[in-house]
Amino acid sequence: MNEQSKNEKKEGLNLKKQENLVKEKKLSDKDKNTQKKVKNNQDVLVDELKLKLKDTEDKLLRSLAENDNLRKRHDKEIEDNSKYAIKNLSYSLLNVADNLQRALESIPNSEASGLDDNVIKNLVIGIKAVEKELIDSLEKHGVKRFDSINQKFNPDIHQAVSKVHNEKVDGTIVEEMQKGFKIGDRLLRPAMVVVSMGPEIKK
Repeated sequence: MNEQSKNEKKEGLNLKKQENLVKEKKLSDKDKNTQKKVKNNQDVLVDELKLKLKDTEDKLLRSLAENDNLRKRHDKEIEDNSKYAIKNLSYSLLNVADNLQRALESIPNSEASGLDDNVIKNLVIGIKAVEKELIDSLEKHGVKRFDSINQKFNPDIHQAVSKVHNEKVDGTIVEEMQKGFKIGDRLLRPAMVVVSMGPEIKK
């Protein structure tokens, strides 16, 4: 009887051992699964952080590019403002230049070159000197005359006041009624011109 009792106890112990081993294995498998889940979660988190970092870098680069463009635009505006600040004053002074030129043109050549009449000669010299000084002052501030005679008519810088038959090719400027001026690379005032229609065709 004692022997049987001992065997039963042994079997009971063995059974408990097996149960414990099964439990330990289950716990070990559970730990492994938990570790896998944690690792997977960490990998997902790292990928998300990488994407966020790349997105932030892109936004930063775009922002830097926009700031650079804004700075360039601002610099250009400052440059234009300083270059074209005297536009209105320059335009007003062009009338003075026109009147000086008309005064010179109104003096007949014979009298202008007539060495006998010193008054007219000195007047012409004086007017030419004033005109030159005015034009030089305008040029110092970026205002320049441009020539139109024998040039092809360009509606961007020329204003046609009339058309005439002429030996010159159709569309060629044959007479300049009023000089054109530019300030920097912009038009300040178009030249008033007479344009050729080409030779007159006789019937």
